[in-house]
Amino acid sequence: MSWFLRVLLIVLPLLILTFGYVGARLSAAIRTLSPWPRPVVRRVIVGVISFLNIYLILLLIAQIFRWREFITALRGGSDWENFLAYPFWAGLILFGEVLPLFLVLDLARLPFWKLFQRYKQQWLRYQAWASVILFASFAVYVGFRIAKDTFHPRLTQHELAIAGLPEELGGFRIVHLSDLQADAYTDAEKMQRYIDLANAQKPDLVLFSGDLVTGGLDHIQAGAEMMGKLRARLGVYACQGDHDYWSSREMVAEALQLQGVHIYEDSVLALSGSISKISLTILTNVYQRRPSTEKLRELSEQRPDAAAHLILTHQPSASVIEFAEKNRYDLLAAGHTHGGQVVLSFWGFPLSASMFETHFVSGFFQLGKTFLSVTNGLGLTIAPVRFQAPSEVTLLTLRRDVR
Repeated sequence: MSWFLRVLLIVLPLLILTFGYVGARLSAAIRTLSPWPRPVVRRVIVGVISFLNIYLILLLIAQIFRWREFITALRGGSDWENFLAYPFWAGLILFGEVLPLFLVLDLARLPFWKLFQRYKQQWLRYQAWASVILFASFAVYVGFRIAKDTFHPRLTQHELAIAGLPEELGGFRIVHLSDLQADAYTDAEKMQRYIDLANAQKPDLVLFSGDLVTGGLDHIQAGAEMMGKLRARLGVYACQGDHDYWSSREMVAEALQLQGVHIYEDSVLALSGSISKISLTILTNVYQRRPSTEKLRELSEQRPDAAAHLILTHQPSASVIEFAEKNRYDLLAAGHTHGGQVVLSFWGFPLSASMFETHFVSGFFQLGKTFLSVTNGLGLTIAPVRFQAPSEVTLLTLRRDVR
């Protein structure tokens, strides 16, 4: 059984409960507020939910019967696939966001049960209005937020206060990128906006945390050519990502090198654009190739004397974070998580698949003397959209810690 089929079978009961419960509450609200017959309302709600889930049903059937060409077609960005995929994900996000609010409306009856029994008709009518207004409001919000987060990268800025940093490195600008993931969804126009935003920061150094493409070989050249448009005084440096390995790490590396991008695996470099040197360790950390304790120690021992010590890797794994903190690296730059990509809110608590893999899903963290940057990147995986995890260019500026 493929991992994708296992995931589908695990989440399917949750999806059925979510769509079923929200659909039932919405149906009850519409029946309360409108003169439409109950069977008509039920058929409309069931029809809408069925349409939203056609994409998932087809994927499940294709996975069970191993129709590989059909699976590829369903996840290849074709027009008819988009006609099914976007409604499914928008519907899933909308129903998932509304679910905890509908639960609150139902649970609110319990502490006021006697009052509810006494004024049941009025209560249900007010609840129906609240349900319809919430659903409509979130439908607008979800549509707007998906478009904004998916297609318009944001700029996030942070400062690294480093003790003893030489004066000439004060204001040194690092643009941190990740997960370009060129594919049918992440096209040239979308990538160009991302690259333009990065170049607009006039960086001294660009660090790319891997995943040039989502899969296959068709988009390697397009992704590499886009990366070749990046401009930085000390150059662009990259590591390999999981999807690069699944595609072809050799072809990814060759394509990037031809475009002037420096891509390495388990290497230590000394960058010098001024009197002071910067040590850059490029570490391969993907599902197919984890760094051993011996390899980490070897790389640490290879570090040259430098004013700042940086690590560039793909996954923000606990072992690598612990290593960076223990050995007093100044910065660990990672990607992989997409910031969660689709982040739902359950009673104010964020929920995403990435949370089950790492505590550091997105953002900038200080762990002792080590700073950790986990950038959201640009591209997509599984879902063709982002929600509450916008695509992101991260600008990191070095400052001297004068405390």
